[in-house]
Amino acid sequence: MKRLNLIKLAFISLLGASLLFSCKSTPDMAPVDPIELLDGDAALYITIPVQANQEFVSLAVQKISAVTESDAKKITERLDTAFVSVSPFGDVQLSASGKIPQTFIGMALNEKKGWFPELVLQQTIYTHMQTKYQLCLPSSSNAFLSRNIRPMVSRFNKIAYSEVENQEKLLSESLDDVACSFLHEVKSSDILIYAPSPKNFIKTFIGADVNTPVSSVYARLSQYRGVKDQFNVFLVLNLSDPRTTKACTALLKTLLFGVPAKIQQTGAQQITIADLPLSQNRILSMFW
Repeated sequence: MKRLNLIKLAFISLLGASLLFSCKSTPDMAPVDPIELLDGDAALYITIPVQANQEFVSLAVQKISAVTESDAKKITERLDTAFVSVSPFGDVQLSASGKIPQTFIGMALNEKKGWFPELVLQQTIYTHMQTKYQLCLPSSSNAFLSRNIRPMVSRFNKIAYSEVENQEKLLSESLDDVACSFLHEVKSSDILIYAPSPKNFIKTFIGADVNTPVSSVYARLSQYRGVKDQFNVFLVLNLSDPRTTKACTALLKTLLFGVPAKIQQTGAQQITIADLPLSQNRILSMFW
């Protein structure tokens, strides 16, 4: 009987300790939409359904953060959707949802591999000494990376912990409803691109500096005829001046002469480019 009472006492003590420590280490958090953590003044936004584009994402992670191929693949396997922003100066932010076990952090993010931890706004972040990129994994379902991660951490805390006085703007407060809705389209395997400041994007995409009054670009990248490292690109160019639409259409046809793409005016201020094939490496080189 005495032995049984001791076992009961030990069980109650362990249960109480586990509840106490779990409350301290994992406070209640609201779910965080990863796209909301991106800056609102970027030149380019990208939505990537990760599991349908694992090789593409793995290569991008390697280029951005200088992790090994093996670690990049391990990261990619755990992600669901990745959202990327590129500033007018080429700075990259990445915010993703997924299922990231805490055991992975110690294995992949250590000083031996160039990652050094510190505390920023009560969250642990890891800085890579070579690339200066900072990575934060504040929960098992969120991961984000930037060279200036503090605003992203602040936005995460604003959503997760309902920080009313937090002045950091969420992405949905900076973009219009049409752009936000488009970037949230993750039902298919297509990679989605929105460029609110498209000058550099068009120059890189077409391979020439085109002086046109394009106010925004929407793009959809789908797998090209089953070829894993080729994409079929569909572009929608919105122009700010309807008087230039015909001239811009003719110019694009001249610049892309010989390329198997369909270019046509589809509105008073809109041009579409369809069936434009591009390689995975070419697309990666445009952004990173």
